[in-house]
Amino acid sequence: MKYFKILLIPIFLISCSESKMLLKSLNKYQAHLDYLHDSKINDCDKSRTIALVGFDNQVFDSTTSVSRINHKVLPFIIYNYEESNFAIKLGQNSLEQNYSDFFYESFSAESQRTGCYTLTNNRNDAEYTLEIYSDTCIINSKYQRSNTILFFLFAYSMRFQELGFPAETDLVLTAKLKKSNNLIFEHKYSINKTQPFINAQTRDVNRLHSDFVTNMAESLSLSTKDCIEKIIIDINQVIEKQ
Repeated sequence: MKYFKILLIPIFLISCSESKMLLKSLNKYQAHLDYLHDSKINDCDKSRTIALVGFDNQVFDSTTSVSRINHKVLPFIIYNYEESNFAIKLGQNSLEQNYSDFFYESFSAESQRTGCYTLTNNRNDAEYTLEIYSDTCIINSKYQRSNTILFFLFAYSMRFQELGFPAETDLVLTAKLKKSNNLIFEHKYSINKTQPFINAQTRDVNRLHSDFVTNMAESLSLSTKDCIEKIIIDINQVIEKQ
C-alpha cells in the first residue's frame, strides 16, 4: 500500500502539469462575441418606454479553467496507447469584451429591431423598468490528447493527436418587468445549446487552440441571442395587454 501511494505522486504531478500547460496555451487566445442581427424588423408602436436598470452576471467565471477528467494507458506488445481527457470551462478572460456589456449592447440593438417599445437609460422618465439576472452562465467543452507508439522489429513509430469537442452552454436568466415599481411580469429563461466544433482536429496545434476558444465563445453568443429574443417577445406581449 505504501509503494502504491508513492506511485500516485508522480501521476498526480504529471496530471497537474498537463492541465496547466493546456490552460497556459488556451489563455493565449481571446475570442470575439458576436450577435447575429438577422431578425425581421418589427414595425410596431414604440411609444412606450422601458429602462433596462441592471444586468447582474456575477455567476460567470472570471477565468477559464482546465481540469483533467481521466487518463488511460493501454500497453500492448506491438503498440502503446495513452489518452488524456480534459474538461474546459470558459471564463471572462478568454473573451475580447466584457460579457455584461455585450449583453446590454445586444439587447439594445435587438430591442430596436423587434421590441414594441423604446429602450431608454432614463429610469425616471421610463414607463417600465426591466431587471435581468443571470442565474447560470456555464460554457463547457472537452479536449483530448493522445499518443500511439507502434513497435516494429528494429524501429518504432510515434503519433501524437489533439482533439477538440463541441461546446455546451447552459444559460439561465431571470427577467423582471415593473410598472410604477409594481412587478407585472417575471420569468426564468433556460437555454442549453451545443455548438459543433468543425475544426475539431488539425496539425496546427496553435490554430486548434484558437478555434477551440472561438467555438466556445460562439456557443455563448448564440445562446445569448436565443435568450434575448425570447425575453423581447414576452415583453411585447405583456405591454400590449397593459
